[in-house]
Amino acid sequence: MLVSLRTAPALLTGVFALGFLTPLQGAAPSSLAGHWRYDAARSTELSPWQSFDLTVTIAGDKISLQRRLGWARRDFEDRTDIDLSQPVSIVAAPWWPDNRHLGAYASAEHPKRIRAQWLDEGRILRVSTDQVLATQQGPREVNVLADYKVSASGTQLVVTELRSTRNRPIVYVFNRVSPAAQP
Repeated sequence: MLVSLRTAPALLTGVFALGFLTPLQGAAPSSLAGHWRYDAARSTELSPWQSFDLTVTIAGDKISLQRRLGWARRDFEDRTDIDLSQPVSIVAAPWWPDNRHLGAYASAEHPKRIRAQWLDEGRILRVSTDQVLATQQGPREVNVLADYKVSASGTQLVVTELRSTRNRPIVYVFNRVSPAAQP
């Protein structure tokens, strides 16, 4: 196939752009996928829980964050499905396990509204969650901005949460769990 001098610049621009865009489209986001276990010694206290396992599944624009929290014989599991192709994902929030001893409760009539995006060429997933909690003082709007950042080695995940109800961030450090050690 011969390329004329008129079409060569357009063809080169297209090939050049394709070469830059292809690595950005998902090679890095898969490093977040997998099973992660909470490292209590390097994290903010997990009160009222002792253990926290996080499983991240990524399929194209769909991300699933499945949490398993535990304390002695009490376990709680929830799953948050996010669709990056949509401007907002609406997720049911029947319970708010993050601070169950505070007297703030989620309810079925107030689902979570979630916005998410990839940052740093897919190394960081930023999730912004808005929800209304029921408190003794009445309904309270809460925003949680969470960054899920995988280490360069891919063995550590740091989740930093900024809550509109707190002055200080919450930092959860997780270590990747090998497939053989998963429950």
